[in-house]
Amino acid sequence: MSITTGVRVSEGLVTLEEAPTRLAEALDRIWVRWAETAGAVALTVPPLLPVADLAGLDVYQNFPQLALVSSALDVTAAGVEKIGTEAAAGAFGPASLRAAGLALPSSACYGVYLHHRGGQVPAAGKLVTLLGQCFRDEDHFDALRRLKAFRMREVVALGTAEQVTAHLDRSARFLDALADATGLPLERRAAADPFYDQGGDRAAFQQIVPVKHEYVYQDMAIASVNVHHTFFGERCAISLPDGGPASTSCVGFGVERWLHALATHFDGDWERALTTVEKAGEALAEHS
Repeated sequence: MSITTGVRVSEGLVTLEEAPTRLAEALDRIWVRWAETAGAVALTVPPLLPVADLAGLDVYQNFPQLALVSSALDVTAAGVEKIGTEAAAGAFGPASLRAAGLALPSSACYGVYLHHRGGQVPAAGKLVTLLGQCFRDEDHFDALRRLKAFRMREVVALGTAEQVTAHLDRSARFLDALADATGLPLERRAAADPFYDQGGDRAAFQQIVPVKHEYVYQDMAIASVNVHHTFFGERCAISLPDGGPASTSCVGFGVERWLHALATHFDGDWERALTTVEKAGEALAEHS
């Protein structure tokens, strides 16, 4: 059976038929159950975020080449006829577009930090989980491995340095258990954090104290654990009860990449992959 059965990808955009959709839902149930057991609360953030807010997080300073922004048609300036002609040709020119004040975020957790902006984290810390749509204008696309639009299940911790480190430790243990239960051979590797510029002082710091570890299947990262120290706490004025800036950390699961890994591991047999994942979920629930 082909790995592409039930999957249609065009220009970095994917459509999933029933079998891979069911598998994605089964995976997400496992991630959500684990997050809720750890005390995470659910959050839904907007699929678009203000450019100005993301600029305050250095998004466009660090990775402008990945950015995708959202504009509106300037019907008054361009005219309906010109817009209709451009639409038929498949693209709108710059003169037909208004200024783009909204952006499609490249990482799901940006909305979490912006939502908590100006707030105070409880003394016990806080865990938040969300399923976010992410967008990246990569230099190439590769089926489910590399997409322009993809989903990320994240569990984000806000609190003291000790609390967010504890979240990373829990996440690492869970990922090891999930890999064992599904039979996926995952390798944990230190990596560079995509939140930070790879050419500056932060990159040098990461070489000494890694802030990101990826879980890799056949050279493809399908999950990662990340610590941001007080970067987002400072930029978004998220404080601790003592008035200091909150630390943050997150674990992210790339939905479509997990699908690719499982489809590869089970030779394109979505049903066998689903059965395995469902059994893994039951086993993990019993030991949680």
